Amino acid sequence: MLRDLVGLVKRSKRNIFPVIDEEGALIGIVTLDDIREIMFDTKALDEVSVKSVMHKAPSQIYAGDNMQAVMGKFENTGAWNLPVINQGVYIGLISKSTIFNAYRKKLVRQDKT
Repeated sequence: MLRDLVGLVKRSKRNIFPVIDEEGALIGIVTLDDIREIMFDTKALDEVSVKSVMHKAPSQIYAGDNMQAVMGKFENTGAWNLPVINQGVYIGLISKSTIFNAYRKKLVRQDKT
């Protein structure tokens, strides 16, 4: 139920939450925008299921994807965060900003050599 998700939101600094099944497969995502209007409605917390507010991720990154494929998925979807899947199992989220920061650090290191 939504109450469980709101408990996670309170302890997290994220704004996107994966929904996974018992085997660890990603079945959807929920963003703060998806629940913002109902997360403080105490009645809705016990009546609304997470499944009813989740939606499909705009794309998925697979552990074997090269950087060109990864950046293409970010570009094509306009997303800033995408789930990473390895052999059908959700392993985490990657953000475009994390990739850009790593790229900038690499450029700075190359300039110093």
